[in-house]
Amino acid sequence: MKIVMAAAECVPFVKTGGLADVMGALPKELVALGHEVLVILPNYSLIPEEYKNEFSLKEEVEVPFKGGSTSCKLFEYELQGVHYMLVENEGYFARNQIYSQPDDGERFAFFNRAVLAVVESLKEGVDILHIHDWHTAMIPFLLKEDARYASLKGKLKTILTIHNLQFQGWFPKSLLLEELEMNESYFNSDAVSRNGNLNFLKSGILHADKVTTVSPAYRNEILTEQYGEKLDSLLREREPDLIGILNGLDTEVYNPAADMAIEMVYDQTSIENKAVNKRAVQSRFGLPERGDVPLLTMISRLAGQKGIDVLQQTLPGILKTQDVQFVLLGSGESQYEQFFRELAAEFPKKVVAHIGFDESLAHLLYAGADIFLMPSHFEPCGLSQLVSMRYGTVPVANKTGGLKDTIAEYDLILRSGNGFLSDFSKQESFAEAMNRALSLYHQPEHWKTIKQNGMQGDYSWSRSAKEYANVYERLAGK
Repeated sequence: MKIVMAAAECVPFVKTGGLADVMGALPKELVALGHEVLVILPNYSLIPEEYKNEFSLKEEVEVPFKGGSTSCKLFEYELQGVHYMLVENEGYFARNQIYSQPDDGERFAFFNRAVLAVVESLKEGVDILHIHDWHTAMIPFLLKEDARYASLKGKLKTILTIHNLQFQGWFPKSLLLEELEMNESYFNSDAVSRNGNLNFLKSGILHADKVTTVSPAYRNEILTEQYGEKLDSLLREREPDLIGILNGLDTEVYNPAADMAIEMVYDQTSIENKAVNKRAVQSRFGLPERGDVPLLTMISRLAGQKGIDVLQQTLPGILKTQDVQFVLLGSGESQYEQFFRELAAEFPKKVVAHIGFDESLAHLLYAGADIFLMPSHFEPCGLSQLVSMRYGTVPVANKTGGLKDTIAEYDLILRSGNGFLSDFSKQESFAEAMNRALSLYHQPEHWKTIKQNGMQGDYSWSRSAKEYANVYERLAGK
């Protein structure tokens, strides 16, 4: 099949979160299954020159927008069998960051139109147009409702993947009427609106042929009022077309046996080398270089979703009563950054707060830590728990979304399981889960088994890609 994907970010070109990782890995696996995949992205000025220098100009397309037509250049690139098409518009994409711009609605409304212009320009027919998150979610609506795409209507099937329902793309009504040039009747019929505003994601959920989420558990959660972000009733209407497919992991990028960013490589047969990476973390941050103390880490965006409030309640007590070390790598809301700075000042021999992000350091922390903390209130899939287990680092997490699908509580009798779980829905505290993990850390036989159980898991994209391919094939009637 010929599959076109469109998204706002993609590894290795530009990344702010898990969406980029999915876009970097899933297309490669689909190509390995024999499909042809084209990924359409904005040509951001933030893309490193090493890639930009390799882009080749393909053609120009006319994009209908704001009552006129905008000509934009298309650049081609190929990597590991995946074709990429990058849409140039300096006015919209030459920015110092991808999101949180005052004209985000206009920028991505243009990108939606540009994606359809690219699809129209392709000489060979497209079977599936797979779009991701709110940034591209107006495409199914435009495809079905705008007469200028009549040649594509009915031939092209659309799939929308929701990576995080919390982010929906809310914009003024005028964006639909002026930039997208669509009739007010759509707004009045509630086909694209919510609470008086244009809602990109709602439009996509209503008009896409299928909707997927990034884990089966999250698929079920967003059908409820608690997790549905006020779209749960709409999602329940579309429940037969709502599918949960667990994200995978790029096992080439995250491979402790060949990772050049860590101090010493290792695998299941040489797991003792993990201790070298632990000492490297301790040395780098001036922590006491001890192998007997459990080293905890968290690599995260510092936001309410991630359960930082839970750590505010639990970490100080654990640091006061137990012999542990903790290293944070992340940035986000100022109140949470300040909490970790103050914690590091209070416990200078136990806590390091590295505010910001560093990809190489993240790899070293995955390799060097003993325990990885994920107290998320909700987590559509989660990547960090998959990476940590692949690196033999034991996750302690809350039982939600993809964390529920990938982490199993360790059973001392059966010696099964790969981590430890709290369950906020049942008032099971994160502190109790952490204490269970810390207790077993000091029982070497059990601890080695837990690490090996995690490393033995299949976290590759191959399984997930086959599930997507099955959805594509059923939808395209192939």
